[in-house]
Formats: sequence, structure tokens, C-alpha cells
Amino acid sequence: MYNHLEEQPMKKLTAIILLLLALPLYLAALPTYYDTGSQIFTISAGPTIPFFYYNPSDPEYPLTFGFGAGDGQTHHTIGGFGSISYQVFLNEYFAIGGELGYHFDFVRSNDVYTSVPILLKFTYVPLQGNFEIPISLGIGLDYIAISDYSSINLGVTFEIGMRYFFTNEWGAGITA
Repeated sequence: MYNHLEEQPMKKLTAIILLLLALPLYLAALPTYYDTGSQIFTISAGPTIPFFYYNPSDPEYPLTFGFGAGDGQTHHTIGGFGSISYQVFLNEYFAIGGELGYHFDFVRSNDVYTSVPILLKFTYVPLQGNFEIPISLGIGLDYIAISDYSSINLGVTFEIGMRYFFTNEWGAGITA
């Protein structure tokens, strides 16, 4: 006996695979906005929400996930972040540049935690025009200070965002 319900999951999986295979072809067919040598200067500011925290000296909770002040959580409050970055396009899709930032929040002891990342930044922009999707990787140094402690560490960031340009020169966006 023929059972048409068994074919449904296979049809959905096939459709998803075909869409994922077609996505790069679609993005390649879109017109590009940037040329080699195009430049982007970005000023970023906004709130930060600490998602995880690593403290190897805490034997009970060396790696904590979850926002909040309780045991097993980050013990960091919502803070703020600001940065400036400058990038130059190497071709129509890839840009390289630098970023200087400042991040702060408060910890359980009411001390201020600060972080100053100085990064080399690589960005890929697959969708361009009035609406863009930048994907970035940053690598560099991160000055960290809290209370009487400070250090310089290796810093790595991964960002994905969405930008909308009102004019050819000005836009706004969101980054995670």
C-alpha cells in the first residue's frame, strides 16, 4: 500500500538542500556596490550583554553561561561598547582594516570591568546595496582591567550584522 506521508520529510529535506545550493548562485548574481579600494568608516555604540565568562581560577564554575549575578552565571551587568573602525575593500566582497573599541560593565563587587580591543578586522559582505549583511572576524590584542588587575591578552571576535543605508554615505545597522 502506498503511503504518501513517508515522502514528506524527504521532500522537505530536498527543498532545503536545493535552496542552500542556490543561495551562493543568487548572491553571486546580485550587483556589487563596492570596488577595490572602496572604504568604510564605522562608528559603533550600544549596550552589551555578557553571555559567558571564563575564570580558570574558579574550580566550581570555571566556564559560566547565562546572564545574571547568581552562582553559575557571569556576575556581569549589562554594559556599554563603543568603537571606531576603518576598512578598505580588497575586491568587491572582502575588506581589511582595523578597529579600536572600549567595553565596560560592572561585576558583583561593583568594580568596573573594562576591555579595550585593538583588532585587525576582516569583513565579507555577500549582500550589498541599500541593505547589507557584513560578516567579520577580528584578531588582535585586548587590554583588560578590573579592580587592581590588568593584562594584555589575545582577542578574537566574530560578528554578523545588518546595515541599511539611507544615502550612499550614511547608514545604520545592528551587529551581534
